[in-house]
Amino acid sequence: MTAAAILGALLVASPHGWTLTHARHVLASKTYAVTDAMQADQPRYQLSFSNRAARSLRRGFVFDGSAHDTLTDTEVQVRFSFKRPGRIVGFRGPPADTSQPAFPIRAAFYYAWYPEAWWRDPVFPYSRFHPSLDYYSAADAQVVRDHTDALRYAHLGAGIYSWWGADGYPPTDLRFWRYLAAARTTPLRWAIYYEREGYGDPSVAQIDADLRYIRDTYAGKPAYLKVDGRFVVYVYGDPSDGCDTAARWRAANTVGAYIVLKAFAGFRSCPAQPDAWHQYSAALPEYDLLPDSFMIAPGFDERSEAEPRLTRDLGRWRADVAAMLASNARWQLVLSFNEWPEGTSVESAREWATPSGHGAYLDVLHELLP
Repeated sequence: MTAAAILGALLVASPHGWTLTHARHVLASKTYAVTDAMQADQPRYQLSFSNRAARSLRRGFVFDGSAHDTLTDTEVQVRFSFKRPGRIVGFRGPPADTSQPAFPIRAAFYYAWYPEAWWRDPVFPYSRFHPSLDYYSAADAQVVRDHTDALRYAHLGAGIYSWWGADGYPPTDLRFWRYLAAARTTPLRWAIYYEREGYGDPSVAQIDADLRYIRDTYAGKPAYLKVDGRFVVYVYGDPSDGCDTAARWRAANTVGAYIVLKAFAGFRSCPAQPDAWHQYSAALPEYDLLPDSFMIAPGFDERSEAEPRLTRDLGRWRADVAAMLASNARWQLVLSFNEWPEGTSVESAREWATPSGHGAYLDVLHELLP
C-alpha cells in the first residue's frame, strides 16, 4: 500500500476524518435551509446539490458553484464553507438587482388565486381556455418561475399582484413572498393590487393597517415596485366609489405609499388626489386616462356568459399595443396576464400557442415593446 493510500485510510478511520469525498457525498444527500445574512434583504434559500454540483466543493471544504433553490426553482451561484458533520457556514448567494423602472412603466395585472379560481361549483375548469401550463397552482415554484420568465420575455417591467389581505381568501398573501424571491435577481418588479376596496369600503384604520403591513412585510424587498423610493399600491374599486374614496385613502396613507386608485365618474375634480389613476375595463380593447395610464386588453370571454364581451383579434391586439406605446402614458397596463375566468389572459394557452413557448399575445409584446 502506498503512503497516500495509507494516509487516506487513516483519515477515513479517524474520528476526526472529514475527507473531501465524504463531504461531497453528505452535501448531495439532502437539502439545506440557509439565509444570506451578509446581504441587506437577507434572502432565504432551500438548496439542493446534485452529485455533479457537489464536485464544486474544493480544498479547504470551500464550495463555489451552482446550487438549485427549490423555493424559486432557480439555479443560483453560491459560496460557503462546509463544516463537519454537514453544516453550511459563511454563506453568500447572488446579489439582488436593486434597480427600479422609470416611467413609462409597463405592467400586467396578475392573479395568484389558483387553484381556487379553477373551480366555480359545479364548473371545472371555470375558463373557456386551456393554459399551456395546465390548470396550475400559484403556490408551485416552477409556475412562479415560468411566469417570471414570461413577463420578462414580454418586456413588461412589473406585475400588479391581486391581493386579498393578510388574512384574506384566496390566500394570495401566503404566496406573494415567492414572487418577490423569484424576481430578486431580475429587473422585474411587483406591486400589490388592493382588492378589498372593490368589495366594500375599508375604514381609514383598516387601510392604514394594511399599508403598514405591506410596507413592513414586502416593500423592503428588492423586487417590490417603487416610484421615487415610495412603494406602489394599486387599488381596485366599485361603481359606488366617489371622492370620499379618494379622501379615505389620502387620510389612511400615513406611510408615504404611492397610491394608484381606480377611476370613477368625476375623479379629476376630487379635492384629494392620489398619485395616479387607472381603469380596469377589459371589455374595451383600449382605455386611456392620460397622462396617468393607458390600458389594453386582448379579449373578455367570461366562462358563464353566452357571448364574449370583447372578441379576441391578434391584428387588433398588435394595433392596441402600438397605441399604448404611442400614448406616452406613465403607466401602460395589460389587462391581464392570467385572469382566466374572465378570459382576459395574455399568458400562453393551447388556443394561441407558438414556437416561442410564450404564446401569440406575449410574442407581440416581445416584438413591439422596447
